[in-house]
Parts: sequence; C-alpha cells; structure tokens
Amino acid sequence: MFVSLVSLTLLAVDAPAARDASVEPYLCKPSETALFFGHVEDDLGLDVAVCLSGDDKAKTVTVRWSGEGGGDSVSCLAAQCKGAIEYSRYTSPHQTILQLACAKDGHVQRLYQTLERSDLSDEAVSKNSHVWEVAGGDPDAATSFPVRTDAKPLALMAIGDILPEQPWHKPLLVRDEQGRSAP
Repeated sequence: MFVSLVSLTLLAVDAPAARDASVEPYLCKPSETALFFGHVEDDLGLDVAVCLSGDDKAKTVTVRWSGEGGGDSVSCLAAQCKGAIEYSRYTSPHQTILQLACAKDGHVQRLYQTLERSDLSDEAVSKNSHVWEVAGGDPDAATSFPVRTDAKPLALMAIGDILPEQPWHKPLLVRDEQGRSAP
C-alpha cells in the first residue's frame, strides 16, 4: 500500500506550468498559453516552447523553436497530431518520464521531463532535456542536452488531457532513412 501512495504522490505534482519572469516564453503568441518554455543548454542557443491555443473542442498544439540556425514550428489540431506531435508517459514508484516528440522535414525533436528518486524516502529530483535527431541520422547517436526552465516538474503532463498518450514501450515518431514516418 505504501508504494502505491508514493507513486500517486509522484503523479500528483501540480501539472500546469507556472513560470516566473526569469525565463520568458517569448516563442508563444499572446493568444496562446505557454505550457512549457526552456533554453536548451547547447551551443546553438536553442529555445523551445510548447504552446496551446483554441477551445476545448478544437485545441491546437504548437511546438516552436528558435536558435542560431533560425526557428520553426510544428502545429496541429489535437485530434490530428498523430505523426506530427506525440506524447508518452512512463510511471513507476521511483520515476515518472514524460516525452513530447515532434517531427518536421524528417527531423525529430524530443522534449523529456523526468521526476525521479533512487530511494522512496529521498526527495524527488526533476530534470528536463532535449534531443534533436537529424533526418537520416542514427537516433541513438543524437545528443541529449539539459533544458533550463521555470516550468514546474512534470508540466508536460497536462498535454495528456489534450493528446492521446502513446504506449511508452513503442518509440514515438520513428523515421526511416529518408525521414518518413515508419510503420
């Protein structure tokens, strides 16, 4: 029973993002809600944001990024995001991992939020990371970089109310050598 209560405690972290002014979500438009915004600690000055707009019946999910190489976005109506923006969650008593992946022009970006502890009596530690997989490249060779954000731990969990949660054991947005969606 104790383990169940601990896993519920990990899940009960306040999901909506709360930010202070130190990391301003400039990539989201004034008409959008910033679910997540962060600075990827890479050498390219990459910033990434997850923005929401529309009403509950027609919610739009947008992932925007900007850095030295310019910026771009992937946007879709929540009901039509399969293959463009996908979400998965893994939860155990020691760890919760959220993954939001988006694809454009054969490239795949993955944004991870984790909350973990090595022992159930330890305080949970929150981590945020970003991976960019280039078109035609080896996904296993992609580098993960930490993300500095003011978003609350597991802020991306709120996207689970908008996008269907994909099974954790199946990779999101798998691409073939030409960058096309693989079955």
